[in-house]
Amino acid sequence: MNQLILARPSGTNSQPAVRKAVNQLRRECVMHEPGKLLGQEEELLKRFGISRPTLRQAAALLTQEQLMEVRRGPGGGYFTARPNISGVVHMAAIWLQLQHVKVSDILLSTTTIRAELAPLAARKIDDEGRAQINAFLNEDRAVDDKDYEYLSFLKAELAQNRMVGDIAGNRVLHLYMQISLDLVGSLSRSEDILFGHRARYLEWRHHRNRMLDAIAAGDPEIARLEADRCAAKMRKWVEVEERKRRKAAETAKKG
Repeated sequence: MNQLILARPSGTNSQPAVRKAVNQLRRECVMHEPGKLLGQEEELLKRFGISRPTLRQAAALLTQEQLMEVRRGPGGGYFTARPNISGVVHMAAIWLQLQHVKVSDILLSTTTIRAELAPLAARKIDDEGRAQINAFLNEDRAVDDKDYEYLSFLKAELAQNRMVGDIAGNRVLHLYMQISLDLVGSLSRSEDILFGHRARYLEWRHHRNRMLDAIAAGDPEIARLEADRCAAKMRKWVEVEERKRRKAAETAKKG
């Protein structure tokens, strides 16, 4: 993992000295726990043999990466830090929004990732994870369909996705899922294919809970089957809504 981080482009291709300083400082930041004092400015200038402007530019880039914190004044210096997962997720989601990703891509990405996380969680489930899932299911199923509101559905979706991601233990897939969910949260009500469609989110709820049953039982095949059923439903609903939008656009043109 460290090699991947150290090889990451620094965005300083036109300034080799700054790029070298960034790589050296990033290596030290990754090696130490957050909050570790790497040194005060004069100390780092001597250690790396660089100029003050180079050090400050490199530190500014690492501060943007949330790997470094610069504290001024008495007791100050250059300290290691760690990216905040919420910030990483949100910035990735913003970047994707700026790329004008399609709503269908956003929605289908969550179901694709879930189809991988669910069987993985079923294989790795332990007593603690099983207790968490059963507690979630007991609380969720205590609410009858007729009383199950959309806000409750959304809260349950966020909670169970975090839970399944933690149990699965694959941080890469879990991160991708969180980015997808952040994107879903940015959709307007008119773009959300479940909002205002009670039958859809109730059907989704039941497949989701059966998927969780399978995870709790340690059955990866059924867990994937139920996750795939959710994905199939989502693809169907996306196609329905896209046909509606095309038809509305054609009607507007003719009008």
